[in-house]
Amino acid sequence: MPYPYIPSQSIGLRTAGYDEAWLQKLVLSNPAILGLGDLKNAGREVRQSSGGRLDFLLMDPELERMYEVELLLGSTDESHIIRTVEYWDIESRRWPSWEHRAVIVAEEITNRFFNVIWLLNRSIPIIAIKLNALIIDGKMTLCFTKVLDIFETPEGRDPVQPQAATRQEWVDYSAPESIAVFDKCIELMSQNGRAPRVTYNAGHIAVGGLKKNCAWFYPRRKKVHCKVEFLVPEDKAAALLQELNDVGIDASQPSPNVIKVMLSSRELEANKPLVQEVLALAAAEGGGL
Repeated sequence: MPYPYIPSQSIGLRTAGYDEAWLQKLVLSNPAILGLGDLKNAGREVRQSSGGRLDFLLMDPELERMYEVELLLGSTDESHIIRTVEYWDIESRRWPSWEHRAVIVAEEITNRFFNVIWLLNRSIPIIAIKLNALIIDGKMTLCFTKVLDIFETPEGRDPVQPQAATRQEWVDYSAPESIAVFDKCIELMSQNGRAPRVTYNAGHIAVGGLKKNCAWFYPRRKKVHCKVEFLVPEDKAAALLQELNDVGIDASQPSPNVIKVMLSSRELEANKPLVQEVLALAAAEGGGL
């Protein structure tokens, strides 16, 4: 049974009567609200050798990973980006044995600064998170959406020739629920007697149109979901990302024209028209079927 629909209204935090100090206290009380995992607080307003103060230093002890987090109400700007990178560099040298990730959180990340962050992301592990304040039934809630994840060289687009594999090897390796996501996506992409080109490789399954590959599937061994990367038009990526996250699908944007999702069969069935739209756009980017 679907959840009842409740209209919402987007509002700026300052307009709603909240300031940055309030937001910091909220994140301090529950770092998981950022969507980066079950993190622990390692410091707030951490003094830096440059004279500034880092909003938050969060850590994942199990993975020995630290997150240098800078929060900003309103729109991100040059100084916000520079501070985040500078503090990431300082903490990386202070804790050299740990992995470090810079995190920018803002209510608005314009295309101009998104492109700047994306370019930096090629050499510095930067995560960009958009904060939305929503009024629902007279109350306010916050939604944190990861709009840019750390850059990973997509195995499906690696210039090195991948090692070939077979479908049976993937079936033997993958959890049935995970490989089922791939099969259903191929079914949804196929139309009018035409089907996408499928290439089974050792590290991924590449799916292509008439001209080039447009989707890469990574079925999981012990998970019900499947990681998928789609090529999409750059001018539609942000809107698609928002739609996917709004319906509860874990989605991020590792590059301007690629959307990465963690998709389960249940999520696919519940949101079939949206998934089919993404698949159709990917097929078109691959040159059609």
